[in-house]
Amino acid sequence: MALKHPRTVVYAIDPVLESTPQRTPDNCKFRLRDVRDQEGEFDLVHQRLGAFRTQIQEWTPHFAELRRLTRPGGWIQLAESNGLVVRAGIETLKVNRWVERATLSSGLNPMQMVEALMPTILGAGLINVECYDYGIPVGDWGGLRGQVAMRTYLEMVESLKEEIVEMNRLEEGIFEETIEMMKMECVAEKAELIMKVICAQKPPVTDDLWRR
Repeated sequence: MALKHPRTVVYAIDPVLESTPQRTPDNCKFRLRDVRDQEGEFDLVHQRLGAFRTQIQEWTPHFAELRRLTRPGGWIQLAESNGLVVRAGIETLKVNRWVERATLSSGLNPMQMVEALMPTILGAGLINVECYDYGIPVGDWGGLRGQVAMRTYLEMVESLKEEIVEMNRLEEGIFEETIEMMKMECVAEKAELIMKVICAQKPPVTDDLWRR
């Protein structure tokens, strides 16, 4: 985004900032998640895949924080997925069940979170709300875009490996074998992840009643 819009300043905010890319444009700034003094500073606040980092009981205060950071008249953009691969084969459906059970055991509920997006946004008094569903190709069949999506997806599944193996009592090697078969299925079935993208505007004049 920083390269595409050189006249903007893009802030990348991370809860644990261990390292930054070696080469970044001058208008891209990396920061730890400490933005308490930046109320109403940003023209656009974008969040992606927060459903896999935010517990359901924390979602309302978390969204209130996104709203606080956005300037009056600015925009909030959310890109979220429930993490379930569609148009999938048998092994991929198995991985879907693994992911769903493991996230629930961790106090996360991406499926419920994605369904709660629109009610939360409408209840926050935002305006000009638009919602789109995009199919993101998963696997080599989708070219570079599909390869990136598969890599990101597998990183998420790998982060849940310990819970998946324990909950399903998997024998050694079964997890890796199933993942390899899933990757082949995704190519054969042209599998996708559905990404829900919601854009909404903070009213130009706000009395912040929603935050009280």
